[in-house]
Amino acid sequence: MRALAGVVAGLVALAPAPARAGDDVDLIPQDVIDAKPAPPPGKAAATGTDAAPAARAPGHTLRSKGFAEDAFSAWSPSVSVPVPYPSPTPAWQNRTSLDASLQWKARPWLTLTLSNRLNAFEQEGQSLASADTVRNDLREVSATLEPIASTYLEAGRINVRNGAALGFNPSDFFKTRTLVGQSSLDPSVIRQNRLGTLMVRAQTLWSWGSASVAYAPKVGEPAPVTERNPLGIDPRFEATNAAHRVLTALNLELFDLSPQLLGYFELHRSKLGINVTRSIGDAVVAYAEWAGGPEQNLIARASAFGKQTGTLPAAAPVLPPASTDISFRNDVATGFSWTVATAITFNLEYHVHESGFTRSDWKNWFDIGSAPGAPPLLTGALWFVRGYAADQQEPVSQHQMFVRADWPRALTPDLELSAFAFVSLLDGSVLSQLLASYYLSDAWTASAFVSGNFGDVRTERGSFPQRGNFILQLTRYL
Repeated sequence: MRALAGVVAGLVALAPAPARAGDDVDLIPQDVIDAKPAPPPGKAAATGTDAAPAARAPGHTLRSKGFAEDAFSAWSPSVSVPVPYPSPTPAWQNRTSLDASLQWKARPWLTLTLSNRLNAFEQEGQSLASADTVRNDLREVSATLEPIASTYLEAGRINVRNGAALGFNPSDFFKTRTLVGQSSLDPSVIRQNRLGTLMVRAQTLWSWGSASVAYAPKVGEPAPVTERNPLGIDPRFEATNAAHRVLTALNLELFDLSPQLLGYFELHRSKLGINVTRSIGDAVVAYAEWAGGPEQNLIARASAFGKQTGTLPAAAPVLPPASTDISFRNDVATGFSWTVATAITFNLEYHVHESGFTRSDWKNWFDIGSAPGAPPLLTGALWFVRGYAADQQEPVSQHQMFVRADWPRALTPDLELSAFAFVSLLDGSVLSQLLASYYLSDAWTASAFVSGNFGDVRTERGSFPQRGNFILQLTRYL
């Protein structure tokens, strides 16, 4: 039961989430980062911008960036919900972090990369002597070789990101179990600040595209979602490398399109993926992303994973009741970005997650969990499904909308405003977050995040006991 409570407290609370380790790199002023600007939203992954990042760095011998950060989080008081939450919810938390990224071009043909964050947490009801007080997140450590021009070999813990959309990336196959937590709940920020996967990768580039193949070996049995090293320094390879996996990718530039074709191979869960982007005039970029393959639905996969890792009893029933059959299932994310007067960028997307909850699944979830006398083990198992979905970074419901707005240099050159919202198309409930960042100087940034869950208590977002979250964050660039 304690394991179930930990899963829910650490993962389902991502909406809004405890401000744990993460890299809010989007808040760093551009003149502090010695890097070229990012491509338009929705186009980066599909055009292969992930290819050979180390080898394409400028010619300096050593590039580095670092910052210290403090983020204080406060949550609204808990309210009564139909399905009891299986663990106490904190009223406040403070995170202090030291973040560093290094890239050393040791030889013209060899580049070494390291990305790491060390965190210290204080939280209501948590002792400073707790194993959760100190946590280290080793995001990347790798070596890149260029044996011949435009051909690269990489080895180590590497972040491979794919997908044209912002709110949900069906073809971002290496996103599972990589969450490190952060102040921002924006998926487009989270995907830039996560654990990499231990792998070897080969890729080659040419004038009209690129191709790559990556192999991630299995280094251990799957770890429970809540597993923590007693000293907080576990690199969590049992989470990112719990199965043998292969990913092949082909990126093309054809007829004003930027298609990307992917093949992902994993025992019992192989998939194909496609990404396409197209510019429409100077202000609009349309994009679509699809992935599909044979697998169980979300409920069945969560139940199997809980039993495999010992979080759920071996004899526990599948809850809420669902089929355990394997069938071909599709995931789709499609939408567009629109930049207004080169100032504000809007994104609108529609997401389909075929293995997610239907209206009937939600009804069963609420009916079973709110039944008189429902034991904690039963309600904990129901919440575990949602915690598992958060750990896998996949939607819980089958259909949702995503809208996002970003306004850099809002009103003044030093102020940035952004906001996003997920809207369930099954019950109308909403998760949203607003961000305001003010660049006090080249060295300091102050940020405020306000998050909220909106909806009836028998809806996806309204079923959380804490409805609101406020985070005040101060960052010092080193």
